[in-house]
Amino acid sequence: MITGSFRSSPAIGATGILSLAVMVIFLLPLPATCQTDSLSVAARIELKSSVDRSEVPFNRQAIFTVEASWEGEQDRFSITPVGLPECENLEIVGSSSVNETRLEEGKTVSLKTFRFSLRPTQTGTGRIGSVLLGYVDNATQDSSALSTQPIDVQITPSVKERGPVPKTILIFVAAVILIYVIYSARRRTKRIEITREETKEPTPEDESPDDKALKNLDAINQRVQQGNLETFPSDIYSLLTGYLEAKYQIVTSGKTTDDIVDSLSNLDMPSERVNLLKSLLSACDLIKYARDRAEKEKCEEIARKAREFVEQNR
Repeated sequence: MITGSFRSSPAIGATGILSLAVMVIFLLPLPATCQTDSLSVAARIELKSSVDRSEVPFNRQAIFTVEASWEGEQDRFSITPVGLPECENLEIVGSSSVNETRLEEGKTVSLKTFRFSLRPTQTGTGRIGSVLLGYVDNATQDSSALSTQPIDVQITPSVKERGPVPKTILIFVAAVILIYVIYSARRRTKRIEITREETKEPTPEDESPDDKALKNLDAINQRVQQGNLETFPSDIYSLLTGYLEAKYQIVTSGKTTDDIVDSLSNLDMPSERVNLLKSLLSACDLIKYARDRAEKEKCEEIARKAREFVEQNR
């Protein structure tokens, strides 16, 4: 029996060793490759919160923002809807959320942003409570939650605001300004035209036959004073006949002095003035055809009488 016992002992010992080896294999940690695969799906969410102003006038609003961000696409996590934060001296008057995906340093980053519009209910210190964000990792099916820290803001007295200007008033003011601009432009244009008319020198077409004849007589008399008497008789003759044509619409071209004088019979012109004209034309004929000598004193006398004739007919 001692021998049997001895023989049986090694058999029992071998079975125990085999069992122990199996247990040790199952208790060993997973290989490194398995650990790497598990880490490759690991991800985390960063949660931030902020308010757009630290002091909020009583008649204004503040925007409280909660932003969750993570690396990967939007469908990596299932986000539980965020509850409304508990507030002191503030009330929530509106909320919104938006999803965004962008590329940062070659990595895809997803964001989910929640915004709350807050309106003061009392001056003093206002507190925005914590916000709890629950989520599920769709790759590992792990669930977790994150929470923001409370934020305090100072609620100050109301600030003065300028009321909105009605559209009708704006339209009226714009119309008045437009009318004033148009009126001023027209007045300015008219003033410029009047100034131009006042400063505009009369053209030969605008001059009366009397003014034109007197102006030409001045030029002829100036030549006489300079001793230029050669063209004097022709100049005076052409001046007087041109004056008659322009003043009385009498045709003088191709007519003699007597014919021209006879043409004046139909006009209501005094006889002494007709005789003066006839004497002037005859004197020019005498000088022009060398029957009389052109002297300076005589030319001055003819020019003076020609001026007298024109001035009498004005």
